[in-house]
Amino acid sequence: MSIPADVADYFLKLPEPERKALEAISQQIQKLVPSAQLQLSRGVPFFYYKGKRAVGFRSSKTHLSFFIMEGTVLNRFREELIAYDNSTTVIRFKPDKPLHPTIIKKLVLARIEEIDAKNDYKK
Repeated sequence: MSIPADVADYFLKLPEPERKALEAISQQIQKLVPSAQLQLSRGVPFFYYKGKRAVGFRSSKTHLSFFIMEGTVLNRFREELIAYDNSTTVIRFKPDKPLHPTIIKKLVLARIEEIDAKNDYKK
């Protein structure tokens, strides 16, 4: 999957530690869900799956964020996220203490499952 120009530009503007951390997340998601489409949404890189924002990430002044949109996914994994500052739809972390790939995998696949279940329900 090629990275859209606006997302590539987003990455290029980041300091190296932040860029490396977010690029690693992006690459992992691309491998987990090859059909997901990466694009900017309000200046934030998001992966879209079946037309829905699935997960996204961004760099802020004091931290990095990983977003799980519109759902109850984070509540299902609350115990595993205790080491991270988190809320209903976002996990905040530092580039030198990135999210573990196992956690990312669980969250992304749970969000994809959630989207699939909602789409199946509508049929």
